[in-house]
Parts: sequence; C-alpha cells; structure tokens
Amino acid sequence: MQRVLVFALAAASLLVCASAALSASIDEATRTVKTPVFDVQWSATNPEEILSLSWNGSPNLTNRSDLFCNGDSEFFGNSWDTDNDSANFAAPVGCGTTGTWTARGSKRIDIQSSAQGSFGTSGIPVRTQYQFVDSGPGVNTFTVRRTFDFGATAFMHDIRPYVPRLFPRDRYTAVLHPNAGGTALVTEDANPCDFGCRINDWNGSWFAVHDPASGAGMIVVHHSSRFGTALWIDMEGASQTTASSVALLQPPGGFVGNVTDVQTFCLYDASLWTPSLTLPPGCGNAAADQADGSGG
Repeated sequence: MQRVLVFALAAASLLVCASAALSASIDEATRTVKTPVFDVQWSATNPEEILSLSWNGSPNLTNRSDLFCNGDSEFFGNSWDTDNDSANFAAPVGCGTTGTWTARGSKRIDIQSSAQGSFGTSGIPVRTQYQFVDSGPGVNTFTVRRTFDFGATAFMHDIRPYVPRLFPRDRYTAVLHPNAGGTALVTEDANPCDFGCRINDWNGSWFAVHDPASGAGMIVVHHSSRFGTALWIDMEGASQTTASSVALLQPPGGFVGNVTDVQTFCLYDASLWTPSLTLPPGCGNAAADQADGSGG
C-alpha cells in the first residue's frame, strides 16, 4: 500500500511539473513570453518592437532594420501607412517609439506607446494588447488588439495597423488568400512587391504568408472592421523580411478618434495545414475570444 501511495504521489508530481512546463509565462523584466510553442522577445528600449519570434523550437523567424532613422524602423509589430515609397511616409509605430510594457497575468501583455521619432508622426498614442494561448487547438496562435488615438487631427493615410515580418524573405515568397467572393483560393507572388502591392480581390477575412518549398508559414486572420480593407503585399530589402499586412482604408476626412484593429496570427507547417479555404483548427478563434482584456 505504501509503495502504491508513493508511486501515486510521484506520478502526481510529474503531472504537476509537466503542466507547469507547458503553461504560458511572462517575464516583465526581460520582456519575454514563453508558451508551449512560442518564445518571443521584445526590445528593452522600444516596447512595441519584437526582436525574436520562435515557434516550436525554430530559429528566429523575424528580423529588423534601422534604415533611414535613429532606431529600428522595420520590425515585427511596427505600423506604417501605405506610402513607404514616397516622401509622405507616416509610421505611428516605428523608430523612436517609447512607452510601457506590462504583463497582465501569464498570457497577456499591455503596451502603451507613442512614436516621437518616426516618419510623419507627432506622438500618436497607441495601445497594443497581446493575448497568448497555452492549451487546446489555439495553442499555435496569438491575438493582437491595437488602438490608435488620433484625436481630432485627421490621419490622412491608409494605415497598416500591424505589420508582421517573416525572415528570410526569399523563403516566404507566396501570399495566399480568398478572393473577394470567398469562393476561391488565390496565390500571389510577393517577389515583385518591393514597394508594396495593393490587392483588392480579397474578402478581408485572412491571408497566409507561405513558404512554397516547406509548406510552412503564418496565417493572419483579420477580425471585423468598420473600415474598408485591402491586402498589402510587401517585400523589404533592408530587413530581408516578407512584410505583408492588412491595410485599413481611410474614410472620407481621414481617421479621427480611436481606431481599433484586431488580428490573430496562426503559425503552421505542412503537417498542420494544406492550403485551402478551410483554416487549421483553432486558427483565429481561441486567443481572439480573450483579446478584449478578459483573459489571464
């Protein structure tokens, strides 16, 4: 009986340890998040800048560049308008961004920031919330809710509210998306889009940045918006990243007041998804359900 009890206690301890090892954790001092599949590191100086993103033990899947300004302007999580090939370039989240990075429980981050040194901006307040998942079908996802406080001064640009970047660009050369009617899967070649390509034949629901050789990539699910949308395909030379993203189309008179955008990012490989109009289980739902701030 004693042996059975000892074995039961040992088994219970192993289960507790295994559960702890698989749970999500946030280290506010080092600005890192660890989940069963993600290992993410933010900059110590720019609270919005993701320096490293690893999924399922992969090498760093992103990269950055300080082209044209003091501080990194290209990084996973920046926000630009769609005029990055002109003198009117505006970047609400980019180089010179400062602010706070705060853990809210073990799976959520709250960032308050403004960019004083970015192109064409004057310290627009930005709030970015991340929600991670540590179990279930949504474990390969995280959701980002970003709010811009434009106030009464109109932002007279189409805006890319959140720009994800996959490295290297010569691997992630395809962008997959539903057509405008949601009836067919379209494959775009991203290689010609060094200065951005606007795609209007899109239903606004999701797109995937895809590596045709390995079958791996990242699905971006765009949650409903009160603004018109387009798909912006982009290849960056300085950071050598694929930087395709959602573009919100400015309404008449520009963006004013608070503008909120929510996106879920779903990492996959060939074992999890064969490209089709049907997304992998859990992609776009689990983290989004908690992205309003109710998650722990």
